[in-house]
This record gives sequence, C-alpha cells and structure tokens, in this order.
Amino acid sequence: MTPIGEYLPLAAKAVPTKEALLAQNRRYSYAALSASADGCSAWLMNNGLVKGDRVIIYLENSAEAVVCIFGVLRAGGCIVVVNPTTPMERVQYLTENCTAKFIIAPSAKASAIESAAISWKLQPEIVAVGDPVEGFVSYNDMIETPAVSSYPTIEPEDIAAIIYTSGSTGKPKGVTLMHKNIDIVVETVIDYLENNKDDVILNVLQLSFGYGLLQLLATFRTGARLVLEKGVAYPYDLIKKFTQERVTGFAGAPTIWAIILSLKGLENEDFSSLRYITNAAAAMPMPFIPQLQKIFTTTKIFLMHGLTECLRTTYLPPEEINTRTQSVGTGMKNVELWLEDEEGNKVTDGSPGELVIRGPNIMRGYWNDPVATSQRLRFSKVVNETVLYAGDLFRQDEEGYFYFVARMDDVIKSRGEKVSPVEVEDVIYLLEAVHECRVIGAADPLLGQAVKAEIVLKPGATLTEREVKAYCQQHLEDYKVPKIVAFVESLPKTAGGKIKRASKD
Repeated sequence: MTPIGEYLPLAAKAVPTKEALLAQNRRYSYAALSASADGCSAWLMNNGLVKGDRVIIYLENSAEAVVCIFGVLRAGGCIVVVNPTTPMERVQYLTENCTAKFIIAPSAKASAIESAAISWKLQPEIVAVGDPVEGFVSYNDMIETPAVSSYPTIEPEDIAAIIYTSGSTGKPKGVTLMHKNIDIVVETVIDYLENNKDDVILNVLQLSFGYGLLQLLATFRTGARLVLEKGVAYPYDLIKKFTQERVTGFAGAPTIWAIILSLKGLENEDFSSLRYITNAAAAMPMPFIPQLQKIFTTTKIFLMHGLTECLRTTYLPPEEINTRTQSVGTGMKNVELWLEDEEGNKVTDGSPGELVIRGPNIMRGYWNDPVATSQRLRFSKVVNETVLYAGDLFRQDEEGYFYFVARMDDVIKSRGEKVSPVEVEDVIYLLEAVHECRVIGAADPLLGQAVKAEIVLKPGATLTEREVKAYCQQHLEDYKVPKIVAFVESLPKTAGGKIKRASKD
C-alpha cells in the first residue's frame, strides 16, 4: 500500500522537471508542486496539525487545491475537499461535523467565513488563497515554510479523506475513506485503463467529487500530466484543449456528455490522441453511445459504476460495449460483487437485486453517524460478515455482467408495477430534440405514483407532449409510459453534476 499523499513526492523524485499540471493557463512541474506541498505540510505541522486532523479545502479546481490536497495528506491530515459553490450554512455544518482544525479558502471568502464563524461551535484557523487579507495566514507564506525533516508514518487504515454526499435536504453524510481504500482503487483503475507516464488527463470534474479526485490521483500515481479545468462553462474552449494538449484520457458523466453532444461540427475535430473516455456518476443514456462513437471514432469508451462509499465497483471492457448493451461490466479486480433480494438471499436467476460489495475499497463508515453507517454497512448471511449495500438495483446475466436498473429509492411504483426511471429515460433520449431528461414519480391518488418525464429541449428544437407519449407507447409497456410530460428550461443537479431525482438527493 502506498499512502496517497506520497504520489506527488514520489513522482517529483522520479521526474522532477516534467510538467505535472496545467491549470488556469499556468504550467507546473512535479518538483515545483511537491516543494509547495512540502511547505504546506510543514506549516500545518508547525501549527498543531496531528495525524488524523481534518482540513477543509474550500477551493475551486486549481493548482492551489492540488498543492493543499497533497500537503495535508503528507502531513498525516485528512482532506475534506468542499465544492467552491457550497453555501456558508453548509460549510458551517461540515466544519462542525468533522471538527475541522483548518479551512483553506479563497481570500474573497475568508472574511465571510470569519464573520460567520463567530457563532460557530468551532473556530478553525483560516488560510487565505489569493490576495493577502489582514488578519489571515497567507497561502503564499504557508507554502514558503521550510520543509520538515520527517513526516508521520501513514498506516493503511489511517483516514485519508472525508467526502460528503451532496444532499440538498437533510444533513449530508461524510463518507470516511482510508488510505488503503483509495490506493487500491487508484491502482485498479490505472490497471484497466492502462494509464502510463505519457498520458495527458483532462479533468473537468470537481476535486470534491470522488470521481474527480481519482483523476488527479491516478495522474500523479503514474507520473502523467493533468489538465485541470474548473468545469464546462465554455464547451468549445474545452474541445480545443483536447487538440492543443493532445489529451489521451477524459472522464465524463451524462450531464457532460449531453453538453458535448449538443455542440456542432465535432465530427471535424481532431481527437486522434484521445485513447479513452469514461463514464460514471450516473448511468450513461444508451442513445449517447453511438453518438459519441461517431465523434470519438478511435477512442475506447469505458462504462463504469461506482459510489462514494467505495469509489468504484465495475467497468465494462470497451470491446463489449456494442454487444452487451446497457451493461456496466463485471466487478473490478480485488472486489467481490453479488445481488441480494429483500430477505438477504443471493439472487442468481437474473431478477433485480441490490448490489452488495465486499473488498478493500469499502469505506470505514459515515463520519460521526453510526446509525447511517449501520444502514449501509450490514451483516450478510451470504458471506457471514459485514459488507457494503449499495442501494442500487441491478440485474446480472449468466456470464456475470451487471446491468443497472435504478437506485432503490428512485424506483417508481405505479399501478402496482415497478418502473425503472433509467429505462424510460433511455427511450426518451432517442428523440432527436431531447437534450436532457429525468423521469420521476409524482404522487397520484389512483396510481400511487404517476410516471412523470421532465425534458430539456435542444436549442431551437420542438417537441410536444403527444409526440413524447406516442413514441414511448411504441417502445414501452403501457404502465411505463409517462402520464405527465413537462418541458423545462433546466434540471436540478447535485454539486457533482448528476441530475437530481428528487429533493432528497
């Protein structure tokens, strides 16, 4: 096991002058990033951080965020990377929930945090990134701290990160991951993606999101190069990056693919360097796959499944994508997967069942929340030990390939039948005018729940409720056809970019 905080210094020792990062049009070598991270580690240790202490990194995707992630980890701390758009009320909750000792935040937000923190139960020390702010520790001063002579010894079961789930109501849960959890996933993903030192990984996913954090870690673990973007605000500028930087790997989610597929003229772009793209976070709408294949003609497409509580579970080899339609593959190396019914019996007949995970990638639990932990980490009579229950329904074919059905909480119960939202969405996405859609259950006095489709149209496109229902009637059983069709300007999304199913997401 390699502590994940060692990925950067090990790469800096092996390839010190190699470019490691491009962020905000500035380029950084491994040696420069490692030196700054060492300064961060030294300052934290000199100012009271001990192994296991939590540090909130409240920054956008940037070189400063990268430096702080590795600086905290090498000092033995636990990173809590928080989406930069998170409101102050939630920052307060996260700070107090994980008892953070430090917050590293933009200068523009430092004063707001200090003012809000007066009423908090906890007053962490604040480091300001950007222009100097009187009364705050400066990031620039922090990274100039002389390096320490020794660092804490990191054990496999030491805490490395707390990743908070993106609930919009109620309280978010802090998924607590150990160094061994993350390291085994990084190594496994590197193996099946065949990542190497010559790769150029383009990442638009937030580093506060497990999927985004893995892009950074896998890049530095292999000594490759990371092109780090804040998001997909300017899609055409993003497309230029593929050619300009000769990108070889790109991680996306359905919302990102929807944006890319809405762009015109991509068939004429040069994507010859792009070796692979991946999809996780949510199920890839099946109609997207042939559309992506027309654009990325020489690129391998990896469909994957994961959840924050274990980061990754399955992947589908690209050569299977056209023959095993809708599958997310089989369990990755070092992970054992099976399905169970509501009575805890193993499902072997192809019926839907809850995905159960056993392996070294499973979280320690939810931070300071034993009740929620006991609901997800439970004893299984199949293997006579405590394992992780995903909360996702899958089917499994005779050859062991898994097919996502729905989140268990998202299954619509209409007319006494169970409806998978993903199945209905896949049909609606076949309509040329559809940019994005979500299918949810709406309360109905007769049906229990009515199937409701909310649709965002492509610019300039037209579509009617009658056309949507007629198309669905051709391709779905009658009880799966949406009773309600609503055209909306946008769909609500989580901080990780996933389309929300309901207000509880």
